[in-house]
Amino acid sequence: MKKLKISSSFNLHSYPKDNLKEYIREGFRFYKENGFEAIDFGTTLLDLSSDAWREQAEDVLKAYDEFGIRCEMGHLPFIAGISKDESVMQNFKDRVHRAIDAAAFLGIDYAVLHPNAANTPMRSYDPKAQYDSVMELLSPFAEHAHRVGLNLVLENMRVVPGLFHVHRFGQTPDEICDVADKLGMGICWDFGHANISGVKQSEALAYVGKRLKVIHVNDNVGIEDEHILPFTGNVDWRDAMHGLSLAEYEGLFNFELNLSRVPAAMRKVYAAYLIAAANELMAYIE
Repeated sequence: MKKLKISSSFNLHSYPKDNLKEYIREGFRFYKENGFEAIDFGTTLLDLSSDAWREQAEDVLKAYDEFGIRCEMGHLPFIAGISKDESVMQNFKDRVHRAIDAAAFLGIDYAVLHPNAANTPMRSYDPKAQYDSVMELLSPFAEHAHRVGLNLVLENMRVVPGLFHVHRFGQTPDEICDVADKLGMGICWDFGHANISGVKQSEALAYVGKRLKVIHVNDNVGIEDEHILPFTGNVDWRDAMHGLSLAEYEGLFNFELNLSRVPAAMRKVYAAYLIAAANELMAYIE
């Protein structure tokens, strides 16, 4: 398999967010100078409460030109389950619709969407009801994205471990593929989510196949969604990378990590580790 372009979510640099314009510019500078070839941009960084996002997005486009690197994928807002509060849901829907417009404005190739389903005890889990609920919520987003020419991808979910056996719609490849196929979406595969849910990565990715457009590379120990560095948890990376080969994946090699506690002085060290880890992991793709 050919070498994939390396990217990361837009939280690896440490420039303060107080000045969003400079935060964006310095972020692009950091990624370019440290060996990344693309960026995973979270649309929630923009002001999605109104059309104020447009001026902020213009700063992102200026950074494209200045640094020769762009946001090739991005993440849309998500919510944990379906709230019974109509005002909460309406606010969420409005934010997602503005985020779709922003992602299209930025020329993002693939925007990641969650099924937004909750953890449900297996004794009361109704797959048909869960499917219908997810379809009802996501269909208007899919229609909007189609109108503005934005490709959406649906991300696999994880369970929240507890004292009883639970299931969350979208944690298995058949569930997310059913919705994605119906709505004309691709798939985003989060290796950490699959690890927590006990899914065998290679078998799942073989099922996903050419639907796979985006990956979230992160590790954990199978309990919490820690988003830690590869090789610091217990994800079976050889099996996971074999899955990429089975799916004939050709997209970005993209990291999604929790870096909130990493000191600014160590960010370049982390970046160097990620570039090395990406090259090591890509050597396993066969």
